[in-house]
Parts: sequence; structure tokens; C-alpha cells
Amino acid sequence: MAGGKLKVALVSSHGGHLTEIMALKEIFESHDVFYISYSGTSSSGLKPAYFVDRYFKNPVSFFTIWFRLIRIFFLERPDVVFSTGAEIAIPVFFVAKLFGCKLIYVECSAQVTKPSITGRIVYPITDLFLVQWESLLKEYGPKAVYKGGLI
Repeated sequence: MAGGKLKVALVSSHGGHLTEIMALKEIFESHDVFYISYSGTSSSGLKPAYFVDRYFKNPVSFFTIWFRLIRIFFLERPDVVFSTGAEIAIPVFFVAKLFGCKLIYVECSAQVTKPSITGRIVYPITDLFLVQWESLLKEYGPKAVYKGGLI
């Protein structure tokens, strides 16, 4: 971390989760950023970016994604991993934890009253867990923080 500049991995699936990441893009402008996502139309313009296979659709991908992520983390060495979901955050957060990264997760705005599966899985290992609806505070527990919505 030279001169206060952080290396930040922005992680999301494409579509609405990526839209939420992009709504926060200016927060990260003073840092060295790279993306981890799935390949798709909405993610095609991300640079620099790593695209991983959708591990939940193929049993082989479930195992190979871990090796791909470890390689990415060896190459990039991020200080912080920030994600809005969805399931792509699960393996990324667990690999990032092994590398000593700070983990920040923002629960999707579509989750108004019920936690997402991804949120429930990564909640215990996050350093900062943000929800976009006050109603989720009681669903998650003391680590959850409400600061308002992104969109």
C-alpha cells in the first residue's frame, strides 16, 4: 500500500450486481482497482478484469475456480475485496481471507426482508457487512451496518 493507495478487487456477477458496483465506482478512483466477474455483455468493458467460470453450473468448474482465484490473488495481491454479490463472492471471499485481505460485502438492494444465500455464507468472515435496508439489520446481527441504498 504505497502512499495510502489500496489495491482493491471489485467482485460481482454481471447484471444488477455489477450495476451496484458501478454505482460506487467513484469511491475507488484513487485506488488501484481490478475486477473479478463472469464473462458477459455487461462485464465486457471492465478493465483490468479477470473472468471466471460460473462454478455453480458445472461440477468441474466448482473445483477449478479455486485454483484460478488463488493464481489471481498471487498475481494481484489485493488489500481489499469488495463485493455486491452474487454467488461469485463466496469462493473469492474465502480465497481472499487466506491472503489476509479485508473483506467488504454490500447486500443486494433486492434483499429487503430476507438475507441472500451469499450474504449468509460470507457474513461471518467479512470485515464490513453493509445492508441497504434497515429491516435486514435484525436478520443478520451486530456486524451488519445500514448506511442507505445504492440505487
